Amino acid sequence: MPIPVILNPAARSTKAASLEQALRMLSPKPELHLTTGPNDAAIIAEKLAAEGHELVVAAGGDGTMNEVLQGICRANARREPGAKHTALGVLPLGTMNVFSVELKLPGRDIEGCWSRITAGQLSEVDLWMANDMYFAQLAGVGLDAQIVQETSWEAKRKYGPLSYVMSAVNVLMREPPALSVQIEGKAPLLGTVVLIGNGRHYGGPFPLFRDASNTDGLLDLIIFRGLGGLEFLQLLRGMLLDGYETSEYLDYVQTREFTVTSDRCAAPVELDGELADLTAPVVFRPAPFRLNVAV
Repeated sequence: MPIPVILNPAARSTKAASLEQALRMLSPKPELHLTTGPNDAAIIAEKLAAEGHELVVAAGGDGTMNEVLQGICRANARREPGAKHTALGVLPLGTMNVFSVELKLPGRDIEGCWSRITAGQLSEVDLWMANDMYFAQLAGVGLDAQIVQETSWEAKRKYGPLSYVMSAVNVLMREPPALSVQIEGKAPLLGTVVLIGNGRHYGGPFPLFRDASNTDGLLDLIIFRGLGGLEFLQLLRGMLLDGYETSEYLDYVQTREFTVTSDRCAAPVELDGELADLTAPVVFRPAPFRLNVAV
C-alpha cells in the first residue's frame, strides 16, 4: 500500500508546483493528497488513519504537521486499547520546521527524508493536549502566540523566518497580557509570556529548552515575569544565543499538567508554532496515548 503524503500546496505558487512534482518523483511513489483550505489536512489525515493506514506523512511546515497530527490523533483516540496506532511522518517544506529539527531529519532534503520515512523505523514520543487539541513539540501563550497570529502566510512566503521578526516589532510595543500558571500544590506563577517545550528546540534550530526531552513525560515551561515587549525580546535573544540562565526575570519549571489563565479573555495560544483555535484559560496535560513518528 503506498504511503499517503498530505501536501499543503502553499497557495498556488510556482515553488509549490515544483515541490509537488518532486514528491511525485519519489521512490517508492507516495499517494499524494493536496489540501485546499484550512483544516483540510486534519480531515484528510483522520480519514486516512481511520481507513487503516499505518503511516501518514505531512509535507509542509509546522502548521501542516500540526493539522495532520490532529487528524491522526483523533482517529487513534477512537481505537481500542492495545490496537495499533497510525504513525506520523514529516517532510519539512515550511518556514521553520521545528519538529523535524527535533527529530534530526535532514533539513529540506526531500529524498533523504523520504528514505528515512520509508525505512520503517519508528520512535515513540510524548504527546500533549491543550484543552482538546494535540501538540508534539512546543506551545506558547501570550506574546509569542500574538506574533504567530499576526504573521500572515503572504509574509512568510515573501520573507521566510524574517516575517516573524517583523511581526514581533509591532507586537512587542504593546502592553502584554497578565498570565497566571497554576500547578497543583504550588503558588501561581505570574508572567507575561509562557513558552512550553516538549523538545529542546524553539523557533527553528535554537535549543531554547535545554533540559527538555520528548520522552521524559514532562513539559518544560519558561515563564517570563512582568516584562514589557522590548525586555522580553532582549532576554529571548540572549537565551537563544547564549543559553538559558536562572534570572530574576523568569521561571523555568518542569511539570506534567498545568493551567494558564489570562486577564484578557482573548489571549492567543500557539501549538507547534501555529495559531490554535484556543484562548486562555487552557489546561495542558498528557494525551492518553503517545505518538509514533517515522525517524
